[in-house]
Amino acid sequence: MSRTIPRAYVTAAWSKNPVEAADQAKKYCSELVKAGYLPLCPVLAFSGIIAEDDPDGEKKRREMSQDLLKRARFLVVCGKKINDEVREDISIAKLSKVIPTTLEGVLECGD
Repeated sequence: MSRTIPRAYVTAAWSKNPVEAADQAKKYCSELVKAGYLPLCPVLAFSGIIAEDDPDGEKKRREMSQDLLKRARFLVVCGKKINDEVREDISIAKLSKVIPTTLEGVLECGD
């Protein structure tokens, strides 16, 4: 019997500074990998793919991010802050039957 790695979409109230956001995302994703999950993180997945001067860039990034979220088994909310983007991710997850949890919740289950 083959075992599939559960896919976990990673969301947080990301920093506006792309370098800080990427560093934080790498930290969260590393923790999820150690816990046995396959992290799906748009901050890392789409970095450098959409041109900064693309007027529709933000819309494209959100559409691709939402598609990733709908394909995940879990939505993992990381960090202590919640913003509108995180709230939107939680709403989409609930509508798509994706299980919302926190990074702390995932790590506690692994102990």
